[in-house]
Amino acid sequence: MKSLIYGYGITGKSFEKYLIRNNIEYDIYDDDKSLYISDRFTSELNQNWDVIYYSPGITKKNIQKLKSLKYKFIKTDIEIFCSENSSIKIGVTGTNRKSTTCFHLFQLLSKKFKVNLIGNIGEPVLNHLKDGADYSIIELSSQQLDKLESIELDYGVLLNIAPDHIDYHGSFEEYKQVKKRILEAQKSSFENDPFELYKWITGEEAEPMDLSDLPFRFQMISKSIINDSKSTNMHSLEYAIEKANKYFKNSSYHLIVCGNPEKEGYRKFSAKGPKNIFIIGKHALDIDKCIDHRNKFIFKNLNEALLKISNETSQNILFSPGFPSGNDFKNFEDRGIFFNESVKKILSNDI
Repeated sequence: MKSLIYGYGITGKSFEKYLIRNNIEYDIYDDDKSLYISDRFTSELNQNWDVIYYSPGITKKNIQKLKSLKYKFIKTDIEIFCSENSSIKIGVTGTNRKSTTCFHLFQLLSKKFKVNLIGNIGEPVLNHLKDGADYSIIELSSQQLDKLESIELDYGVLLNIAPDHIDYHGSFEEYKQVKKRILEAQKSSFENDPFELYKWITGEEAEPMDLSDLPFRFQMISKSIINDSKSTNMHSLEYAIEKANKYFKNSSYHLIVCGNPEKEGYRKFSAKGPKNIFIIGKHALDIDKCIDHRNKFIFKNLNEALLKISNETSQNILFSPGFPSGNDFKNFEDRGIFFNESVKKILSNDI
């Protein structure tokens, strides 16, 4: 049996490990030809693979292309996980507070059970297929839900819905319908309170505890610097700017963005509030085309941007990337840690 991995990002690499463990032959296809480092990569999509494994970032247009080639089996990592993992699976989606709710529920359940925190938050789901967890909390984006043939979850939680990812879905109505697919789980809820969710899932009251905030979600690392590395989409960036405008009030501040805008469909965005926008990293030129602001500056890396800020009168900073890490960092945790270390080294702030 010969398989194809479509998309060689974090999810694609988790597919590769899965196929190697199962002794399955595979090829790899990715739109970014700079990744083609071995003879496993192919530039054609017209071969007769038995199964195609594809990542959540694949566009609707490319999905339709795959279907037009009449491949019999097209699988996502979520479908494999739901089929092969024995834990109780809790899917959480919504436009806002997905990660925070997942993180809070994870803390509550972890007091008594072995729990996975996976999906859009944490590690790829396939890295936890056989780890013996009691529960798996899976943060699900609309793109992930859209690609599932069926919803094989024990519990589904829909937190809220607001306009987002319209470039991918085509309309707000389509986006809403995709989000509502989480309600096809065996049991579903609109509950937002993690303590109530714990009771709904376990049938017991949770032990009282102070819940920690999600790392790198609008985290104040000093009075003048905010680390919002968890901002991985334009909606969260807009929310962070709104909060920063209120926090800094009449003081000017600098916004630092980075990551890969492809997943957001290269959506156009007008940033109102920051004095300057510093665009960093390997995807900087693409981001520059997406953001409308009169004071934009492009830098190769974060350290160059911080050195520029060190010479500014105001050193108020909002680090809210607005996009997935792409080729700049491993994940949002990696770039959040790197930001803190760089600030401490270059701006001499106590963190």
